[in-house]
Amino acid sequence: MSGWPTARRGRAIAVLVAAALAGAVPAARAEPVKLPSTRAVLDVPAGWTPQAGDANRGLIAAYRGERGAVLAVTRAPVPNPDAYQAASREAYADLIERGIAARVKGYRRVGRKLGEPNGTAALDLEARRADGATLVIRVLLFQTYALSLAIEVPAGADARGAREIAASFAPPKP
Repeated sequence: MSGWPTARRGRAIAVLVAAALAGAVPAARAEPVKLPSTRAVLDVPAGWTPQAGDANRGLIAAYRGERGAVLAVTRAPVPNPDAYQAASREAYADLIERGIAARVKGYRRVGRKLGEPNGTAALDLEARRADGATLVIRVLLFQTYALSLAIEVPAGADARGAREIAASFAPPKP
């Protein structure tokens, strides 16, 4: 897979995020969730209920919030060298976002940020869907795989808690 062309890697990550979306938010905290086969952790608020997932389709964690929000974490074995090269980082992020937008009906970007939480490349997106739902997405771009967190917040609900959860989704500080 390390020989995958950049466009194919970007599409694979977009499909990963779309799968999570197909599959709000009080401030009380529970213990961080340790995700399988990665250093990344996730703080899920108390009151969120674990949901059954399909590891065969890349879904490694799923939760439902008390106010109807849905959270999914997916994993794909996709190399991401372009995320770590200054010359290609923006174009790679554009490719990932275009792939997500193509799979979400009525996708309208509200915010976007590229960063490196604790040394790992990350793309943060917030968007609205045609039905008014807010999508909060973080894609962690490790060297040899990608993890995506997608939270769907129902139309009219406050997305602040979803943003807090997404910000917690990262490898631990070294």
